[in-house]
Amino acid sequence: MTRQITIEEVAKHCGVSRATVSRVLNKEPRVRPSTIAKVEKAIQELGYNPNIHARALSGGSTKTIAVLMPGTWRDYYNPLLKGMDEVSARRGYYLLIRSYNYLSEAHRILQEKRADGFIIRNMDEPEEHRKLFRKLEQQGIPFILIGNPFPQYPSIHIDNVGGARAMAHHFFHHGFKQIVFLAGPETNIDSNDRYYGFRLGLAECGFDPDRVRIFRGDYSIESGSSLMPEILSSGKPEAIFAANDRMALGILQYCRTQGIQIPADLALAGFDDTFFSQYIHPSLTTVRQPILEMGSLAMEKLIQLIEGHPLASPHVILPAPLIVRESCGCAPT
Repeated sequence: MTRQITIEEVAKHCGVSRATVSRVLNKEPRVRPSTIAKVEKAIQELGYNPNIHARALSGGSTKTIAVLMPGTWRDYYNPLLKGMDEVSARRGYYLLIRSYNYLSEAHRILQEKRADGFIIRNMDEPEEHRKLFRKLEQQGIPFILIGNPFPQYPSIHIDNVGGARAMAHHFFHHGFKQIVFLAGPETNIDSNDRYYGFRLGLAECGFDPDRVRIFRGDYSIESGSSLMPEILSSGKPEAIFAANDRMALGILQYCRTQGIQIPADLALAGFDDTFFSQYIHPSLTTVRQPILEMGSLAMEKLIQLIEGHPLASPHVILPAPLIVRESCGCAPT
């Protein structure tokens, strides 16, 4: 069996102290560039592999970032994780991803000192998230939120209000009078911001936003489809704006089975610009979330905090542009 090289052997090989090797491994300041180069060369020549868990228990860096997400099954998370993974690999960090029971898992990761920082896609259960945030603050562990921000904590999110406002202007210029907004769950801040932005945009155009009928789904394809009989029975709309693309897809599937032509009989739009939006027929008018960029930026900002560099701004809001395709009655652009 191959013998495990120790940190003491690396130090002896370089002619430096064990503490100096440890500082180089943890990328601490106040180490000469020439010493860093000497230690890194010795590590390469000797084949030294640091015991990450032991380093963590002794107060060193784990080079691991915990990523907490409430549901990795959603299409949303693929590009988000891709953006994080690309940056973490380039910067020499590992990802520890937790989805199922992720809040409880976060406390265990914290207790076992398995991560240098956390990226958290916070959704529901705000009080449980606050408990976790307080623990992280007490232990000096940096974290970044993706999505709905708690204003006192650093975050990366998108301009939900601005994206929905642009869709409202687009609907107004089409001349739609009978409009439905299909929202997500009542406690979901993203959905509520999109509804607010949609009403704001209509009001700016001189359209009474109280004329918009609101229905609530759960962001699933099935809820978009199952709500259509109720929507139609309350009075056939000219246009529906769904708070995400999956519910819009459910509406499209229902209309296809009922012989309702989109956009001739009913205009339709979604939010997210999910991968399927440009490939379905008719292609879906939507608002684009820059999801890959959100993941990349969250990882860059967190590593910046981990390595002791303050953020220029604690909150980053990325634009959410309108993507016009065929489902609203336009030629795609």
